[in-house]
Amino acid sequence: MTTDFEKKATEIMLEAGISLEHIQSQRRNFFQDTYIENYYNKVENSEHLSKNIPIQKIIALKTDGTVVGKSVYDLFMGRTKEGRDGKKIDANLTSLKEHGLTFQLAFYSGEFNFEGSSPLRFNYYKEDDCYILQNDGVHRTISAKMFNAPTMSGIVTDYELDKEKKKLYEEYDSLQEILRLTDIKGLTLDYFQEKMNKKD
Repeated sequence: MTTDFEKKATEIMLEAGISLEHIQSQRRNFFQDTYIENYYNKVENSEHLSKNIPIQKIIALKTDGTVVGKSVYDLFMGRTKEGRDGKKIDANLTSLKEHGLTFQLAFYSGEFNFEGSSPLRFNYYKEDDCYILQNDGVHRTISAKMFNAPTMSGIVTDYELDKEKKKLYEEYDSLQEILRLTDIKGLTLDYFQEKMNKKD
């Protein structure tokens, strides 16, 4: 069932020039887990400001709320209560209605008011060519995806793949699946790494 908010939000987006096709496509655009963080290392002194972070490459949001496996559409429209602040979504929607799409996209890309709003922080994982938002800016990012913004601005920190860590993580992940099937609990990644390192 379509809620009143969905009807109102869709109407505002259509009037602003966002296609119905794009709006509906966000039902199939799901946020992923942040598991890749387990096998990447931070590149020292790599932090830099970017105004050209491709929105489609932001695959996950690091947040206290539960957004993994949830679609951009459901999070924006309030079809899930977890990880959503209605006032922040409303603010993005009101801005779109009052100022238009060009203004809103320029805001996300940092063309103006960058210092006025707190800069978002992203980690960039080179070999996977993707970004993960770090804590603040969840609703801004969800709205930017919903409004089909091409880019966002933020502080980016680069990360490099650690092949040994990835191999260890894949072994751990396979073992976790076996443990899940056999209902044995209590194996953490830290504990697994510690045990494996003692073998070497």
